[in-house]
Amino acid sequence: MNRKNICMTLLLMCVFIFSSCTMDTIVPADSISETSPVDRQSAEINMNRYAVIFEENETFSDEIAQRAAEYIDPYIKQAVVILNTVGEHERRFDILDCDYSARPKKRDEITDPLTLYIYDTVLERTLAYEDYYFNEDDYDVEYFFGNFVDATDALDIDYGQLSLYSDTQMGWKTYEDGYYMPGGWLNDITDDRDAIKAEVDFYYAVVDRIIEKMPQNMSNYDKCCYFAFVISLVTEYDYEFVTLASSYPAYAALVQQSCVCKGYAEAFYELCRREGISCWSCSGTTINGDHAWNRVETTEGYVYLDITWYDDPELSDHYRDGYFMYLFMTEEDLEYMGHVVERVH
Repeated sequence: MNRKNICMTLLLMCVFIFSSCTMDTIVPADSISETSPVDRQSAEINMNRYAVIFEENETFSDEIAQRAAEYIDPYIKQAVVILNTVGEHERRFDILDCDYSARPKKRDEITDPLTLYIYDTVLERTLAYEDYYFNEDDYDVEYFFGNFVDATDALDIDYGQLSLYSDTQMGWKTYEDGYYMPGGWLNDITDDRDAIKAEVDFYYAVVDRIIEKMPQNMSNYDKCCYFAFVISLVTEYDYEFVTLASSYPAYAALVQQSCVCKGYAEAFYELCRREGISCWSCSGTTINGDHAWNRVETTEGYVYLDITWYDDPELSDHYRDGYFMYLFMTEEDLEYMGHVVERVH
């Protein structure tokens, strides 16, 4: 063996050893479950387009982060497998970024000092899982209830994530904090705030992990595909409507693994918001009745994604070779599918 061949052999051995120590290989196309078939030919062509790396002996910041990784990583791996089967379809869109902190807030529309005080107090205390208490008799106003409702309605719009674990308890002339476990009922109040915070932290650790393990160098279009695939894999539609009254449907989708349409839409919005992709949740009607979905902003205008209708047991088969199934619908597609937008938020 000449010197050149010897060097090449050693180099290949080093690459193999290094790869085996730092990367968890993507699930091969022929090992994907029967409930999620993938076109093998396109999978073989694009299998190495995107990769997701997992350290063998990864260390985590805490037990919650580790538990979140153990829970969501299998779905992330499967989503990347599906992502690698997506071809370069002619209807790819250039989806815009968004600075969500610059979007107008309802607080900016409040002019009444007492309403602003209520808004700021409830926000500060709820973010810290602390008590707050208001008694109408302590304020020289004619209609304190109106001030309070205006403040908390604005909070619901600006910081909807607070409803993941909190709701105001109202009594006779009194208004005070109420904390409950994520996924629980609004009136199932508990004082175990450490347990509540731990579950809230777990939800956000799951969201963080989905973002963290997203393949590198993807366009916003491919990121939206990735988010849609993860959500569709991790959750199933709640045909029993158990989660219909969920206070924070994105939690129902990503943690409880069962949700109605609003859960799909809110989970997708949450991931886009965290990644800085211009996105909204839409609500309106379809041929089947009330419904929720998303829209994203592109250089060509708005494009819509209905992940609820996209999600079914043949998930990857419906995106084989760039075939669109309720993802990236134009205004014309939306009208053809029978979607009527009534509210964007």
